[in-house]
Amino acid sequence: MQIYHFLCKGCGYESKLPLGSSDLDQVLTDVNADYAEYHLFRCDKESKFVHADIHSNDFEGKCSADGSKLEEINPEMSPIKCPRCNRDLITGASAPLADVDSTSAQ
Repeated sequence: MQIYHFLCKGCGYESKLPLGSSDLDQVLTDVNADYAEYHLFRCDKESKFVHADIHSNDFEGKCSADGSKLEEINPEMSPIKCPRCNRDLITGASAPLADVDSTSAQ
């Protein structure tokens, strides 16, 4: 899992979201109920990015504000457009703190 940081120099929009799978050693199986895979989506009604576990029983692919369909965004594709003003975003990714701590202890 990576923490993605999105910043718009035009309107000031900023968001940090964890994306990817919960554990790189895990795979989705019928018996692995705690596997999570977070994807990035844009909610047009709220003009913001949201992340969701696509394997969750609660995930319906809809924006919580109005029930409209979420648009999936690939964070690896460039450029990513700001959900508020549609300008190119500055993006970055980093490891979560738990991963950083565990690798530095070795």
